[in-house]
Amino acid sequence: MFVLTLVLLIAALIVNRFLRKKESQFRSETEHIEEKSNLLKGSIELSKKKMVAMPVRSERMSFLFEVSQKLIELNDSEEILDFLVSVAGALFPQADNILLFLIQEKKDELNLARSLKRKDEVIKEKKGDLVDKWVLRHNQSLMIDDIMRDFRFDYNQVLAFKARDIRSFAISPLSLGETIIGTIRLESKQTSAFSLDDSRILRSICDLGTIVLERANLFKRTEELATRDSLTSLFVRDYFFQRLKEETRRAHLRKSGLGILMLDIDNFKSINDTHGHIVGDLVLKRLAKILMQSVGDSGNIVSRFGGEEFILFMVECKRDELISLGEKIRQDAQKATISYRRKKVDFTISLGAVMYPDDAKDITDLIERVDQLLYQAKRSGKNKLCTAG
Repeated sequence: MFVLTLVLLIAALIVNRFLRKKESQFRSETEHIEEKSNLLKGSIELSKKKMVAMPVRSERMSFLFEVSQKLIELNDSEEILDFLVSVAGALFPQADNILLFLIQEKKDELNLARSLKRKDEVIKEKKGDLVDKWVLRHNQSLMIDDIMRDFRFDYNQVLAFKARDIRSFAISPLSLGETIIGTIRLESKQTSAFSLDDSRILRSICDLGTIVLERANLFKRTEELATRDSLTSLFVRDYFFQRLKEETRRAHLRKSGLGILMLDIDNFKSINDTHGHIVGDLVLKRLAKILMQSVGDSGNIVSRFGGEEFILFMVECKRDELISLGEKIRQDAQKATISYRRKKVDFTISLGAVMYPDDAKDITDLIERVDQLLYQAKRSGKNKLCTAG
């Protein structure tokens, strides 16, 4: 009996151990299956997200292609800047503000050229912010998920955070190689508002925009070379006559006056002979500056007529206004002094003045008449203005 009981006990232990082993194996297999199931579930969720994102990416790529085609067609830099900000606004609806800064070459600083604001907010950083200057210094894109947690910047010094509670940024340089012309900044009050994909797309827009802007600037410089005098930057003679023809026609239709001044530097050959052609060029440049400051840019044209002769016209002008302008230019030239190698050189000018249509109704007659008056001023003592009236 004892033996039977012992046998049964041993058998029970063996069965129990077998069942435990099977249970352990089953549990292990179950955990393995659950792990696979979780991985598969995660993969399915990721696939779902990718499937959801695919149409958005596809739309973005298609949109970017259309943007590139449109940009290539634009040749005016102002239109290009407007278009770039508009495109950024369409692509990044999560941005509270989109700011485009350009570098002012003479001052070597940023200047706010364009902005798109979702709300009525004041942009105080007209010369850029710490984050924009970082982008300029490194010539690379910058993405900030939360300015309060970014070790690169003291958020208390960032104007966008202090003034508008901006937390996240995506900024890209407008650059072509080592040449940087500005930045485009996306900003949001929300943290982590922009993704790496957003940053890459913004950089693509900026790269393309820079190329098109540089091309537009090249066209503009080429056009200026064809219409402006290389020494004085005033318009050349041919362009002056082209515009004079247009303005006399417009004055005729409006029944308004148009004034013409022709002037010449007195004793210019003597200045060149005594002081050299470098000083002569400085005198020409100084007089050109006086003319531009006096005339302005409201439809009026100043031209280097040839050598030391200059000519200009004033639209919507009366005779007394033309005479006052001529006298002001004469006096400003008389007061001007050129300094070169510790020497001071003074100069004076003589002027002739005519009015269209009172003094002549034909362009050729106008030029002949004003030329006669100019030399009348020279023959009668120089440094004076002679007018037909």
